Amino acid sequence: MTRGSRRRGYTLVALLVGVTVMSVLIASVVPLASAEAQRDREEELIFRGRQYAEGIRVFRRRFGRYPNTLKELYELKPRSIRKLWKEPISNTNVWGLLSIANAGPGPGGAPQQGGSGLRPSPTPTPAITSGSGAPGMPGGAPAPVAAITGVYALSKKKSYRIYDGRDVYNEWRFTEQSLFGGGATGNNETPGGLPGPGIGGSGPPGGGR
Repeated sequence: MTRGSRRRGYTLVALLVGVTVMSVLIASVVPLASAEAQRDREEELIFRGRQYAEGIRVFRRRFGRYPNTLKELYELKPRSIRKLWKEPISNTNVWGLLSIANAGPGPGGAPQQGGSGLRPSPTPTPAITSGSGAPGMPGGAPAPVAAITGVYALSKKKSYRIYDGRDVYNEWRFTEQSLFGGGATGNNETPGGLPGPGIGGSGPPGGGR
């Protein structure tokens, strides 16, 4: 074998080793990046859910009743929320809506947050037709007259973070009560994980706020 052939052989072996090492590194990094992105979305869900909870609280104090649609939080002046947020886990305009009518018993038979002891104002409120893309309502569908007390994500996926003792996204409930208790307490991988943003604290990074 000539010296040139040996050099070409060494180059080919080195190239194959390099490709193998790169493949191993990529295979190990991609799941970590995906998990980190999901944690960012979880923080954004907490931030946006609490924005809606605060908007509902402000709306009730201003108008003496709960909103009938999420759109009312933004459209009735003065506004109770600065924008209509997307649900970040599924990247959709549609949120699950908590109301006095659908607030059933929680763990151990206790009332769920969003329904315990809360009553709508007797002030009559007509049905509202929401426009296209209104969070919580299909475009153009008439919105039912219902007292919205909170929101939640519809995704049934398991979360990394534990929020208010729950590790499934559609069990994370954002209501007036949740502003003053509970919250993110850790994650499912290691005990004592990162806490979520609290009232008056800084929100999570990113998320198009």
